[in-house]
Amino acid sequence: MDPNSELIQRGPYLQLATPQSIVIVWRTETNTTPVVRFGKSLDRLERFVSGDSIGRAFGTTNKNLKLPEGVRRLHSAPRNCWQYEAKVENLQPDTLYYYAVYHGEHRLTEATESYHFRTQPVPGTDRPIRFWVVGDSGIGREAQSFVHAAMKGYVQKQNRPWDFYLHLGDMAYYSGRDVEFQTRFFEIYDETLLNTVCWPTMGNHEGATSKGTNGTGPYFDGYVLPTKGEAGGLASGTEAYYSFDYGRAHFVCLDSHDMDRRPTGPMARWLQADLEQTKADWIIAYFHHPPYTKGSHDSDREKQLVQMRTYIMPILESGGVDLVLTGHSHIYERSMLIDGAYGTPTIAENVVLDDGDGDPKGAGAYRKSAGIHPNEGAVQVVAGNGGINLGRKGTMPIMRKIIVEHGSVLVDIYGDTLDAVMVNRNGEVRDHFAIVKQSVVNAQRIRYPWRPPTWQKPKAPDGQELPPQPPDDFIPVVPEHDEWRYLTGE
Repeated sequence: MDPNSELIQRGPYLQLATPQSIVIVWRTETNTTPVVRFGKSLDRLERFVSGDSIGRAFGTTNKNLKLPEGVRRLHSAPRNCWQYEAKVENLQPDTLYYYAVYHGEHRLTEATESYHFRTQPVPGTDRPIRFWVVGDSGIGREAQSFVHAAMKGYVQKQNRPWDFYLHLGDMAYYSGRDVEFQTRFFEIYDETLLNTVCWPTMGNHEGATSKGTNGTGPYFDGYVLPTKGEAGGLASGTEAYYSFDYGRAHFVCLDSHDMDRRPTGPMARWLQADLEQTKADWIIAYFHHPPYTKGSHDSDREKQLVQMRTYIMPILESGGVDLVLTGHSHIYERSMLIDGAYGTPTIAENVVLDDGDGDPKGAGAYRKSAGIHPNEGAVQVVAGNGGINLGRKGTMPIMRKIIVEHGSVLVDIYGDTLDAVMVNRNGEVRDHFAIVKQSVVNAQRIRYPWRPPTWQKPKAPDGQELPPQPPDDFIPVVPEHDEWRYLTGE
């Protein structure tokens, strides 16, 4: 390996992909002359980006230090480090490219096929889509690594990699500091981030240091997200919430943590307008706080969760959403096909449109009409089982699967079918469901739908109540000064 590679502190990693462009980000321990070379062959990186066209940011604790023109200040990065953001443009859609990062004429990255990216297809292109979904992973421990390795092994066996991945928040426990992003996100997923774009949403732990309301903090330093509709969808004007298109699917990311969730707020108004203008055949929404859960959190009791159900879900469902992906609650929960469950407490009666298991090999896939239609039902997935301690408070009646295991989700969309699996940390498929959209389906509300089994809090073998246990979100850690502390997911 070139000794100059030691200059790199973070990355390189991929951000903000479009059919014609992509952003490559990396950090170095000193100021360098940044260059990105790229091409369609690993041996012929004939094109390059350099000079003032590469964005720069600087780590400093001196708030009075005057930075050079065009250089941003990193919120809490290591002192004197430099971050570079190179936008690679004028690319062909859905095309494989290789790249390398340089300091002037000195190559900083290895000459391997790992350093590659694929541009996104033109919106509306009918081609298969595969994406990875993980939430609440950023603990930096064994379970997180096992979940990552299990899904990588799963797709490698199928010889079909994912196109991108969605992170559902809490990727940097415990307070979303820059060092926690480094050790619990960028270093854990470095092999994936070299060639896979992560589209994130901010969780409450990132929100301890970063602020969606003004777009500051390590979360916004680390990610480059669309604000002007660059990747499809309607311009949001903020990185806190955004949308993008991939083939025939439209993805909507919301900030459920610290943005105004009311229907009159800017985020809700933007969401409604964005959904009205999309021409996609599939709509997938993702954010951190689940509208429905009885895992380590209770959506019938917590403000952010209740408001996402009461205020945001009516907009999503009237816009024709098919799949809603969330984290926050440290469990895997997956609903039946539902619509209109806005009340508190949540009930299943007359809000379930199909109470089958959704498994193509079981009772069969959920059915919807072709295209986008309001209020034909959506599947809710809580995937907060990416690595953090697991927990369960009870049973959410609209759920078809409730699994207290570490794992993550893989979603395939091909033609008229959306197919998803939850793969646990051991590489085992623990849930499988599909949605098929064909012709016209006249959905009927079920008065008395299937109900999940009643769950009781575990007891000791002799039937006695177990002694008091730490709360579900108790996290014993050994931080910098070797002291144990309690931290909750609130």
